[in-house]
Amino acid sequence: GSQLALYPNMNVTDLVWRKLNRDARFRQALSLAINRSEINQVIYYGLCLEANNLVLPDSPLYKAEYSQAYANFDPARANALLDEIGLTERKSDGIRLLPDGRPLEIIVETAGENTEEVDVLELISDSWRQIGVKLFTKPSQREVLRNRIYAGETVMAMWFGYENGIPTSFTSPEEFVPVRQTSYHWPMWGQYAETSGNSGEPVDMEKPKRLLELYHAWIAAKSKDERVAAWDEILQIHAEEIYTIGIV
Repeated sequence: GSQLALYPNMNVTDLVWRKLNRDARFRQALSLAINRSEINQVIYYGLCLEANNLVLPDSPLYKAEYSQAYANFDPARANALLDEIGLTERKSDGIRLLPDGRPLEIIVETAGENTEEVDVLELISDSWRQIGVKLFTKPSQREVLRNRIYAGETVMAMWFGYENGIPTSFTSPEEFVPVRQTSYHWPMWGQYAETSGNSGEPVDMEKPKRLLELYHAWIAAKSKDERVAAWDEILQIHAEEIYTIGIV
């Protein structure tokens, strides 16, 4: 999928951030406020496809409208979405305030394994300031990062995009549904699925529940058309909900 992607943790233990990360408008706004063209030119010499974290054009499941959903740079629309959520109060420096009065400062945690992540986040930080969002980068070690994500201690992490960017209808869509703890945007839901409910948290949102239904429909499918239909709705939901924020 995406070379790098942002993973808002919808299972974060901080309840103010949990509510915000679970609001699709917030995730859409953050995606719209990333200048992918600038990142492509500055970091990747213009050689990348600017898109969100979904399947690539080589996949038979690819649809351009899904790939490009909320992937254009539109700070005005992003600002409008944040205002719509109710994040209208700002500090004197223009940074918005959370409902509990804290500044809207997002700490993006990384494994700190390459300078590429830092460079990309620096450019995202510049464009997010235009919508009143401040970004801090916090590098750590891979195992430390994973454990913090699994425990719900991270608000947002940066990691690689989906491993298989060119799936077919015969490829399992499990990367796109909450059945793995290693899905950094919903680790506790994945843990719940992997442990048959012995740990983690059950899915408690409508669209992610629908993703689980579609996953089971794909498993039970008796024809290619049924598998394609399940995959297509999964990708459609992801395109609209922006569970992960892809870059290029």
